[in-house]
Amino acid sequence: MAQNLNLANAVAAKRLVAGLLDIVPVLLAMMIYFSATSSTFSGAGYLSTGELLAETATVSMVLTVFVLAYAVVLWGWEAGTGKTPGNLALGLRTADEDGFAPGWGKVFIRRALVWISGIVPVVGPIIMLLSNLWDPNHQRQGWHDKAAHTLVVDVNQGRNPLLTGGLFGPSAFAPGGVTAPGQPGHPDYGSGQAEWPALAQETAGGPITGVPGMNPQPSGAASAAAAGPPGPRAPMPAPAAAPPAAVPAAPPAAAPPAPEPVAPAAGGEPVGVDEDEAEYTQLRSAAVAQAVHGARLRFDDGQIMVLESTALVGRNPAAQDGEDVAELFNYADMGRSVSKTHLHLAADSSGLWVTDRNSTNGSGITGTDGIRKPLAAGQSQHAEYGETVYFGDRYFVVSPA
Repeated sequence: MAQNLNLANAVAAKRLVAGLLDIVPVLLAMMIYFSATSSTFSGAGYLSTGELLAETATVSMVLTVFVLAYAVVLWGWEAGTGKTPGNLALGLRTADEDGFAPGWGKVFIRRALVWISGIVPVVGPIIMLLSNLWDPNHQRQGWHDKAAHTLVVDVNQGRNPLLTGGLFGPSAFAPGGVTAPGQPGHPDYGSGQAEWPALAQETAGGPITGVPGMNPQPSGAASAAAAGPPGPRAPMPAPAAAPPAAVPAAPPAAAPPAPEPVAPAAGGEPVGVDEDEAEYTQLRSAAVAQAVHGARLRFDDGQIMVLESTALVGRNPAAQDGEDVAELFNYADMGRSVSKTHLHLAADSSGLWVTDRNSTNGSGITGTDGIRKPLAAGQSQHAEYGETVYFGDRYFVVSPA
Protein backbone atom coordinates (compact mmCIF):
# COMPACT_ATOMS: atom_id res chain seq x y z
CA MET A 1 0.00 0.00 0.00
CA ALA A 2 1.40 3.39 -0.95
CA GLN A 3 2.42 5.72 1.81
CA ASN A 4 0.05 8.66 2.39
CA LEU A 5 2.15 11.77 1.80
CA ASN A 6 -0.60 14.27 2.56
CA LEU A 7 -0.82 16.26 5.77
CA ALA A 8 -4.18 16.02 7.51
CA ASN A 9 -5.48 18.85 9.64
CA ALA A 10 -6.83 17.74 13.03
CA VAL A 11 -10.56 18.44 13.22
CA ALA A 12 -11.99 20.50 16.07
CA ALA A 13 -13.76 17.57 17.76
CA LYS A 14 -10.54 15.57 18.06
CA ARG A 15 -8.66 18.61 19.39
CA LEU A 16 -11.30 19.13 22.07
CA VAL A 17 -11.35 15.48 23.17
CA ALA A 18 -7.53 15.35 23.24
CA GLY A 19 -7.42 18.48 25.41
CA LEU A 20 -9.95 17.03 27.83
CA LEU A 21 -8.04 13.75 28.06
CA ASP A 22 -4.87 15.66 28.94
CA ILE A 23 -6.45 17.04 32.13
CA VAL A 24 -7.93 13.72 33.28
CA PRO A 25 -4.91 12.93 35.55
CA VAL A 26 -5.28 16.34 37.22
CA LEU A 27 -9.01 15.82 37.74
CA LEU A 28 -8.37 12.40 39.27
CA ALA A 29 -5.75 13.86 41.62
CA MET A 30 -8.16 16.59 42.69
CA MET A 31 -10.87 14.00 43.40
CA ILE A 32 -8.44 12.09 45.61
CA TYR A 33 -7.47 15.34 47.32
CA PHE A 34 -11.06 16.30 48.14
CA SER A 35 -11.77 12.77 49.31
CA ALA A 36 -8.74 12.87 51.64
CA THR A 37 -9.56 16.30 53.06
CA SER A 38 -13.19 15.28 53.59
CA SER A 39 -12.05 12.26 55.61
CA THR A 40 -9.72 14.49 57.60
CA PHE A 41 -12.45 16.97 58.51
CA SER A 42 -14.96 14.22 59.29
CA GLY A 43 -12.56 12.95 61.94
CA ALA A 44 -11.67 16.41 63.16
CA GLY A 45 -13.12 15.66 66.59
CA TYR A 46 -10.25 13.27 67.24
CA LEU A 47 -7.55 15.71 66.05
CA SER A 48 -6.19 18.88 67.51
CA THR A 49 -6.25 22.04 65.42
CA GLY A 50 -2.52 21.77 64.77
CA GLU A 51 -2.79 18.17 63.64
CA LEU A 52 -5.73 19.02 61.39
CA LEU A 53 -3.85 21.86 59.72
CA ALA A 54 -0.70 19.74 59.32
CA GLU A 55 -2.58 16.88 57.68
CA THR A 56 -4.46 19.22 55.37
CA ALA A 57 -1.23 20.98 54.40
CA THR A 58 0.44 17.65 53.65
CA VAL A 59 -2.38 16.51 51.34
CA SER A 60 -2.39 19.91 49.61
CA MET A 61 1.37 19.78 49.10
CA VAL A 62 1.17 16.29 47.61
CA LEU A 63 -1.51 17.49 45.19
CA THR A 64 0.53 20.58 44.24
CA VAL A 65 3.71 18.56 43.64
CA PHE A 66 1.83 16.03 41.53
CA VAL A 67 0.14 18.70 39.38
CA LEU A 68 3.42 20.57 38.84
CA ALA A 69 5.32 17.38 38.03
CA TYR A 70 2.62 16.28 35.60
CA ALA A 71 2.59 19.71 33.94
CA VAL A 72 6.38 19.68 33.47
CA VAL A 73 6.39 16.12 32.09
CA LEU A 74 3.51 16.95 29.75
CA TRP A 75 5.24 20.16 28.69
CA GLY A 76 8.52 18.45 27.85
CA TRP A 77 6.87 15.47 26.15
CA GLU A 78 4.83 17.67 23.85
CA ALA A 79 7.75 20.04 23.23
CA GLY A 80 10.06 17.24 22.11
CA THR A 81 7.70 14.81 20.36
CA GLY A 82 4.37 16.56 19.83
CA LYS A 83 2.73 13.89 21.97
CA THR A 84 0.40 14.11 24.97
CA PRO A 85 -1.93 11.47 26.44
CA GLY A 86 -4.80 12.97 24.46
CA ASN A 87 -2.76 13.29 21.27
CA LEU A 88 -1.72 9.64 21.47
CA ALA A 89 -5.28 8.46 22.07
CA LEU A 90 -6.67 10.47 19.11
CA GLY A 91 -3.71 10.07 16.74
CA LEU A 92 -2.71 13.75 16.84
CA ARG A 93 0.65 15.52 17.00
CA THR A 94 1.57 19.09 17.87
CA ALA A 95 4.18 20.64 15.57
CA ASP A 96 5.63 24.03 14.77
CA GLU A 97 4.69 25.71 11.50
CA ASP A 98 7.51 23.90 9.71
CA GLY A 99 6.31 20.48 10.86
CA PHE A 100 9.00 19.81 13.46
CA ALA A 101 8.88 19.42 17.27
CA PRO A 102 7.38 22.63 18.66
CA GLY A 103 9.88 23.20 21.48
CA TRP A 104 9.39 24.38 25.04
CA GLY A 105 8.56 28.00 24.31
CA LYS A 106 5.79 27.38 21.80
CA VAL A 107 4.15 24.69 23.94
CA PHE A 108 4.29 26.99 26.98
CA ILE A 109 2.46 29.75 25.10
CA ARG A 110 -0.32 27.54 23.73
CA ARG A 111 -0.84 25.76 27.08
CA ALA A 112 -0.76 29.00 29.05
CA LEU A 113 -3.45 30.53 26.85
CA VAL A 114 -5.71 27.51 27.42
CA TRP A 115 -5.27 27.81 31.18
CA ILE A 116 -5.82 31.58 31.10
CA SER A 117 -9.05 31.04 29.19
CA GLY A 118 -10.18 29.15 32.29
CA ILE A 119 -10.99 32.54 33.82
CA VAL A 120 -14.36 31.74 32.30
CA PRO A 121 -14.83 28.29 33.89
CA VAL A 122 -15.39 25.34 31.54
CA VAL A 123 -16.68 27.46 28.65
CA GLY A 124 -13.43 29.42 28.19
CA PRO A 125 -11.10 26.44 27.64
CA ILE A 126 -13.66 24.68 25.43
CA ILE A 127 -13.98 27.73 23.16
CA MET A 128 -10.18 28.04 23.01
CA LEU A 129 -9.77 24.38 22.03
CA LEU A 130 -12.47 24.74 19.35
CA SER A 131 -11.25 28.12 18.07
CA ASN A 132 -9.74 26.63 14.91
CA LEU A 133 -13.33 26.49 13.64
CA TRP A 134 -13.06 30.24 13.03
CA ASP A 135 -9.75 30.06 11.19
CA PRO A 136 -10.38 30.85 7.48
CA ASN A 137 -7.12 29.12 6.50
CA HIS A 138 -8.76 25.67 6.28
CA GLN A 139 -9.31 25.68 10.08
CA ARG A 140 -5.73 24.67 10.68
CA GLN A 141 -5.00 26.83 13.76
CA GLY A 142 -6.84 27.79 16.92
CA TRP A 143 -6.22 31.13 18.62
CA HIS A 144 -3.63 29.56 20.94
CA ASP A 145 -1.92 27.92 17.94
CA LYS A 146 -1.77 31.24 16.08
CA ALA A 147 -0.14 32.91 19.07
CA ALA A 148 2.36 30.06 19.50
CA HIS A 149 2.87 29.43 15.74
CA THR A 150 1.97 25.77 16.10
CA LEU A 151 -0.10 23.23 14.15
CA VAL A 152 -2.03 20.12 15.16
CA VAL A 153 -2.02 17.32 12.57
CA ASP A 154 -3.86 14.02 12.42
CA VAL A 155 -1.28 11.27 11.84
CA ASN A 156 -3.96 8.58 11.54
CA GLN A 157 -5.36 10.32 8.47
CA GLY A 158 -2.13 11.60 6.94
CA ARG A 159 1.63 11.82 7.18
CA ASN A 160 3.43 12.48 10.48
CA PRO A 161 5.66 15.49 9.64
CA LEU A 162 7.76 15.06 12.79
CA LEU A 163 9.02 11.70 11.50
CA THR A 164 9.14 12.44 7.77
CA GLY A 165 11.13 15.62 7.35
CA GLY A 166 8.62 18.29 8.38
CA LEU A 167 5.95 19.86 6.21
CA PHE A 168 8.22 19.68 3.16
CA GLY A 169 9.06 16.01 3.57
CA PRO A 170 9.35 13.37 0.83
CA SER A 171 7.31 14.01 -2.28
CA ALA A 172 6.47 11.16 -4.63
CA PHE A 173 5.85 13.36 -7.62
CA ALA A 174 8.15 16.38 -7.49
CA PRO A 175 11.37 15.88 -9.48
CA GLY A 176 14.41 16.51 -7.33
CA GLY A 177 12.50 15.85 -4.12
CA VAL A 178 13.86 14.16 -1.01
CA THR A 179 13.23 10.73 -2.47
CA ALA A 180 12.94 9.49 -6.02
CA PRO A 181 11.59 6.27 -7.52
CA GLY A 182 13.79 3.35 -6.63
CA GLN A 183 14.91 4.89 -3.32
CA PRO A 184 13.70 3.69 0.10
CA GLY A 185 10.97 5.93 1.44
CA HIS A 186 9.41 6.59 -1.95
CA PRO A 187 5.81 5.28 -2.23
CA ASP A 188 6.66 3.35 -5.39
CA TYR A 189 9.73 1.71 -3.82
CA GLY A 190 9.76 -1.94 -4.79
CA SER A 191 7.27 -1.46 -7.62
CA GLY A 192 9.94 -1.73 -10.29
CA GLN A 193 9.71 1.91 -11.37
CA ALA A 194 13.33 2.90 -10.97
CA GLU A 195 13.42 6.27 -12.67
CA TRP A 196 11.22 9.16 -13.68
CA PRO A 197 9.67 8.97 -17.16
CA ALA A 198 11.39 11.11 -19.75
CA LEU A 199 10.18 14.70 -19.73
CA ALA A 200 9.25 16.74 -22.77
CA GLN A 201 11.43 19.74 -23.49
CA GLU A 202 10.42 22.70 -21.34
CA THR A 203 8.76 25.63 -23.01
CA ALA A 204 9.75 29.22 -22.59
CA GLY A 205 8.23 31.12 -19.69
CA GLY A 206 5.31 33.51 -19.98
CA PRO A 207 1.56 33.53 -19.53
CA ILE A 208 -0.43 30.49 -20.54
CA THR A 209 -2.72 31.50 -23.38
CA GLY A 210 -3.91 28.07 -24.52
CA VAL A 211 -3.26 24.37 -24.44
CA PRO A 212 -2.17 22.04 -27.20
CA GLY A 213 -4.68 19.99 -29.20
CA MET A 214 -4.80 16.27 -28.97
CA ASN A 215 -3.03 15.88 -32.35
CA PRO A 216 -0.16 18.25 -33.14
CA GLN A 217 -0.69 20.22 -36.32
CA PRO A 218 1.80 21.68 -38.79
CA SER A 219 2.67 25.33 -38.29
CA GLY A 220 0.23 26.38 -41.02
CA ALA A 221 -2.67 24.93 -38.98
CA ALA A 222 -1.60 26.40 -35.64
CA SER A 223 -4.57 28.70 -35.31
CA ALA A 224 -7.03 25.88 -36.01
CA ALA A 225 -5.31 23.60 -33.46
CA ALA A 226 -5.50 26.28 -30.77
CA ALA A 227 -9.24 26.65 -31.32
CA GLY A 228 -9.90 22.99 -30.43
CA PRO A 229 -9.82 19.48 -31.87
CA PRO A 230 -10.43 19.43 -35.64
CA GLY A 231 -13.93 18.55 -36.86
CA PRO A 232 -14.86 16.79 -40.09
CA ARG A 233 -12.83 17.93 -43.02
CA ALA A 234 -14.44 20.63 -45.16
CA PRO A 235 -14.97 19.75 -48.83
CA MET A 236 -12.06 20.49 -51.07
CA PRO A 237 -12.57 23.24 -53.66
CA ALA A 238 -13.27 22.02 -57.18
CA PRO A 239 -10.53 22.37 -59.77
CA ALA A 240 -10.61 25.69 -61.61
CA ALA A 241 -12.34 25.67 -64.97
CA ALA A 242 -10.10 25.44 -68.01
CA PRO A 243 -9.39 28.64 -69.97
CA PRO A 244 -12.14 29.51 -72.48
CA ALA A 245 -9.86 28.77 -75.46
CA ALA A 246 -9.54 25.16 -74.36
CA VAL A 247 -13.29 24.54 -74.09
CA PRO A 248 -15.00 23.09 -77.23
CA ALA A 249 -17.41 25.52 -78.86
CA ALA A 250 -20.31 23.09 -79.24
CA PRO A 251 -21.18 22.23 -75.61
CA PRO A 252 -21.57 25.21 -73.29
CA ALA A 253 -18.94 25.61 -70.63
CA ALA A 254 -20.03 23.94 -67.41
CA ALA A 255 -19.97 25.98 -64.19
CA PRO A 256 -17.54 24.87 -61.47
CA PRO A 257 -19.17 22.29 -59.18
CA ALA A 258 -20.51 23.71 -55.94
CA PRO A 259 -19.10 22.48 -52.61
CA GLU A 260 -20.68 19.49 -50.97
CA PRO A 261 -23.64 20.50 -48.80
CA VAL A 262 -22.72 20.77 -45.10
CA ALA A 263 -25.19 19.83 -42.41
CA PRO A 264 -25.70 22.66 -39.91
CA ALA A 265 -24.48 22.02 -36.33
CA ALA A 266 -28.01 22.12 -34.90
CA GLY A 267 -29.44 19.62 -37.42
CA GLY A 268 -31.92 20.21 -40.28
CA GLU A 269 -31.73 20.05 -44.03
CA PRO A 270 -28.28 20.37 -45.65
CA VAL A 271 -27.58 23.74 -47.19
CA GLY A 272 -24.85 24.79 -49.54
CA VAL A 273 -22.29 27.10 -47.93
CA ASP A 274 -19.04 28.71 -48.77
CA GLU A 275 -15.95 26.65 -47.90
CA ASP A 276 -14.55 29.26 -45.47
CA GLU A 277 -17.93 29.48 -43.79
CA ALA A 278 -18.10 25.69 -43.56
CA GLU A 279 -14.71 25.48 -41.90
CA TYR A 280 -15.62 28.26 -39.47
CA THR A 281 -18.90 26.50 -38.62
CA GLN A 282 -17.13 23.21 -37.98
CA LEU A 283 -14.51 24.77 -35.72
CA ARG A 284 -17.12 26.78 -33.86
CA SER A 285 -19.30 23.69 -33.40
CA ALA A 286 -16.33 21.77 -32.01
CA ALA A 287 -15.53 24.63 -29.64
CA VAL A 288 -19.15 24.79 -28.45
CA ALA A 289 -19.25 21.02 -28.00
CA GLN A 290 -16.09 21.25 -25.94
CA ALA A 291 -17.40 24.15 -23.86
CA VAL A 292 -20.49 22.28 -22.72
CA HIS A 293 -18.25 19.60 -21.27
CA GLY A 294 -16.24 20.20 -18.14
CA ALA A 295 -14.28 18.57 -15.37
CA ARG A 296 -15.25 17.92 -11.77
CA LEU A 297 -12.25 18.17 -9.46
CA ARG A 298 -12.51 16.49 -6.05
CA PHE A 299 -9.68 17.69 -3.80
CA ASP A 300 -8.16 15.59 -1.04
CA ASP A 301 -9.71 17.82 1.65
CA GLY A 302 -13.22 17.20 0.30
CA GLN A 303 -13.63 20.41 -1.68
CA ILE A 304 -15.19 20.12 -5.13
CA MET A 305 -14.61 22.44 -8.08
CA VAL A 306 -16.49 22.23 -11.38
CA LEU A 307 -14.34 23.66 -14.16
CA GLU A 308 -15.86 24.53 -17.53
CA SER A 309 -13.04 26.58 -19.04
CA THR A 310 -9.76 27.74 -17.46
CA ALA A 311 -8.53 28.28 -13.91
CA LEU A 312 -5.44 28.96 -11.83
CA VAL A 313 -4.90 26.97 -8.63
CA GLY A 314 -2.63 28.02 -5.77
CA ARG A 315 -2.43 29.57 -2.32
CA ASN A 316 -3.20 33.01 -3.79
CA PRO A 317 -3.27 32.63 -7.58
CA ALA A 318 -2.97 35.61 -9.90
CA ALA A 319 -3.02 35.82 -13.68
CA GLN A 320 -0.04 37.31 -15.48
CA ASP A 321 -0.31 40.38 -17.68
CA GLY A 322 -2.18 39.51 -20.84
CA GLU A 323 -3.44 36.17 -19.48
CA ASP A 324 -7.17 35.49 -19.68
CA VAL A 325 -8.31 33.06 -16.97
CA ALA A 326 -11.94 32.41 -16.05
CA GLU A 327 -11.48 31.29 -12.42
CA LEU A 328 -8.99 31.66 -9.57
CA PHE A 329 -9.12 28.83 -7.01
CA ASN A 330 -7.51 29.80 -3.70
CA TYR A 331 -6.31 26.60 -2.03
CA ALA A 332 -5.06 27.30 1.49
CA ASP A 333 -2.60 24.43 2.01
CA MET A 334 -1.72 23.89 5.68
CA GLY A 335 1.61 22.39 4.71
CA ARG A 336 2.60 25.35 2.52
CA SER A 337 3.67 22.91 -0.20
CA VAL A 338 1.39 24.64 -2.71
CA SER A 339 2.88 27.62 -4.51
CA LYS A 340 1.12 30.97 -4.78
CA THR A 341 0.20 30.21 -8.41
CA HIS A 342 0.79 26.48 -8.81
CA LEU A 343 -1.30 25.15 -11.73
CA HIS A 344 -3.02 26.37 -14.87
CA LEU A 345 -6.02 24.20 -15.80
CA ALA A 346 -8.05 24.10 -19.02
CA ALA A 347 -11.05 21.75 -19.29
CA ASP A 348 -11.93 19.83 -22.44
CA SER A 349 -14.34 17.05 -23.38
CA SER A 350 -12.30 14.22 -21.85
CA GLY A 351 -10.57 15.79 -18.86
CA LEU A 352 -8.33 18.80 -18.60
CA TRP A 353 -4.94 20.16 -19.60
CA VAL A 354 -2.63 20.76 -16.65
CA THR A 355 0.33 23.14 -16.72
CA ASP A 356 2.75 23.57 -13.81
CA ARG A 357 3.50 27.26 -13.31
CA ASN A 358 7.10 26.74 -12.23
CA SER A 359 6.03 25.71 -8.73
CA THR A 360 8.48 25.12 -5.89
CA ASN A 361 7.38 21.59 -4.99
CA GLY A 362 6.36 20.31 -8.39
CA SER A 363 3.28 18.64 -9.86
CA GLY A 364 2.43 15.31 -11.42
CA ILE A 365 -0.33 13.13 -12.83
CA THR A 366 -1.11 9.58 -11.73
CA GLY A 367 -2.82 7.58 -14.43
CA THR A 368 -5.30 4.77 -14.00
CA ASP A 369 -2.31 2.40 -14.19
CA GLY A 370 -1.03 3.88 -10.90
CA ILE A 371 2.16 5.34 -12.39
CA ARG A 372 3.00 8.92 -11.46
CA LYS A 373 4.41 11.17 -14.15
CA PRO A 374 5.94 14.50 -13.12
CA LEU A 375 5.09 17.68 -14.98
CA ALA A 376 7.82 19.83 -16.47
CA ALA A 377 7.36 23.51 -15.66
CA GLY A 378 5.44 25.28 -18.42
CA GLN A 379 4.67 22.04 -20.29
CA SER A 380 0.95 21.20 -20.64
CA GLN A 381 -0.07 17.59 -20.08
CA HIS A 382 -3.51 16.03 -20.40
CA ALA A 383 -5.25 14.45 -17.39
CA GLU A 384 -8.16 12.24 -18.42
CA TYR A 385 -11.22 11.41 -16.36
CA GLY A 386 -10.30 9.07 -13.51
CA GLU A 387 -6.73 10.32 -13.20
CA THR A 388 -5.24 12.12 -10.22
CA VAL A 389 -3.35 15.41 -10.39
CA TYR A 390 -0.82 16.15 -7.63
CA PHE A 391 0.39 19.63 -6.77
CA GLY A 392 2.81 19.99 -3.87
CA ASP A 393 1.58 17.63 -1.17
CA ARG A 394 -2.04 17.90 -2.31
CA TYR A 395 -4.08 16.31 -5.08
CA PHE A 396 -7.43 16.19 -6.83
CA VAL A 397 -9.22 13.52 -8.88
CA VAL A 398 -10.63 14.44 -12.31
CA SER A 399 -14.11 13.24 -13.26
CA PRO A 400 -16.87 14.36 -15.66
CA ALA A 401 -18.78 17.47 -14.56
